[in-house]
Amino acid sequence: NKVVHDVPFVDDLTGLRNNNGLYHDYGDKPLDGMHFIYVDIDDFNKMNMIFGVDTVEDMLKSVAQTLIDYCGKSDVYRYGNDQFVLLTQSHIICEPSELQRVLRQPFKHHHIQYVINASVCVADYDDFKGDSLKEMMKLMSLTIDLTKNMGRNTLIYADQTHKQQYLEIREVETHIYDAMKKNQFFPKFRPYVDTYNNEIIGFEAVSRWKLNGKELRPSRFLEIAQWTGIIYDIEMCIFESSLRFYRRLLDDKSIKLSNRFKCGLNFSSYTVLTVEINTIIELLHKYDILARDVIIEVKETDILDKNVNQKIQNLYELGFLIILDEYTNKSSSLTYLADLKVDALKLSETLIKDINDSEEYSQMQHLYQFYVELSKKFDMSVISLGIRNKADLKLIREMGVDIAQGSFFSDPLPEEDFVTFLKANKKKRFRI
Repeated sequence: NKVVHDVPFVDDLTGLRNNNGLYHDYGDKPLDGMHFIYVDIDDFNKMNMIFGVDTVEDMLKSVAQTLIDYCGKSDVYRYGNDQFVLLTQSHIICEPSELQRVLRQPFKHHHIQYVINASVCVADYDDFKGDSLKEMMKLMSLTIDLTKNMGRNTLIYADQTHKQQYLEIREVETHIYDAMKKNQFFPKFRPYVDTYNNEIIGFEAVSRWKLNGKELRPSRFLEIAQWTGIIYDIEMCIFESSLRFYRRLLDDKSIKLSNRFKCGLNFSSYTVLTVEINTIIELLHKYDILARDVIIEVKETDILDKNVNQKIQNLYELGFLIILDEYTNKSSSLTYLADLKVDALKLSETLIKDINDSEEYSQMQHLYQFYVELSKKFDMSVISLGIRNKADLKLIREMGVDIAQGSFFSDPLPEEDFVTFLKANKKKRFRI
């Protein structure tokens, strides 16, 4: 009877208690004084693809044994496919940084050595008194996810800053569907500026969300919106709002627009793959706008997907202007640029920041110059993000950058404020 009773609580592969076992053992227990260590194997899916199931299963068994051997007086659980959690009442028994070192010791499979990379999150329950076990697990999981961009083998101690991030994300998850129904998402507009003559040559619409009196930027909700698929509804709402505003500007005779003035917006990979071309064409017809007057920005990381790439090429052939957004070359090869049908490369603001912050100023400037010259070779215009002052503008102008965006010109503005900004048309403020 005991064996049958324990089956749902035991992981078949490692023999450890699983997540059901964790909640069975600790779900109703007081957690005061408990010390949590959450271990997340890095690049797990990639390892599965490259090395195969047999190797990965042996790796998981090796990790399980390492945790048992090193932290034997802790309770060790296999919490997910590539996650383990340890609970102990002693900080000394299982020291996290030493545990990371032990985990990185190579394990052998069929006489071949493999190195395990793992990120670790540590949390003391006494820092989060009143939270349930489920809330603690979600907090550590989210904290690991938020630090994945720091690279492999991260070690992080969860604190109230992470708790606040967790609460904010939970708030977004709770309200995002209702927000779409209540039309709480809206665009703000920031200008594209010609670096040579300071002319305002268009706007980029960026999404915002008014949630409980706070205005949220896309970085706060777009990832969750993509997980849920609601990103499509948000971006199509911003798309139509942008076309409507662009039509208003064209019809307003009190505003003198550049004959190069364009309407720009951002599409995620999900929206690119989901939207029907006919839907886009119908919206253009509704507001009597030509495809050649609309800019669609897609992130560099998204366009590497062959299906996204193909859809973007279809939009390009229809006449839309395509911008490759946030280019850094960190996630792609330079060679693929030659095959892309895009009109402009938007260099990430991190690049201009790196120039300003780097001790190797001239070296970073040469790198930026290289990206500019590369774009020109492929007949792409170049847009620089993150222009904050006259020095930044002077620098990119000297390097041959065509178009700029940044707080020096204007932060994203609501519709009426952007109209006022256009009417003022204070070109002198941009001169250097």
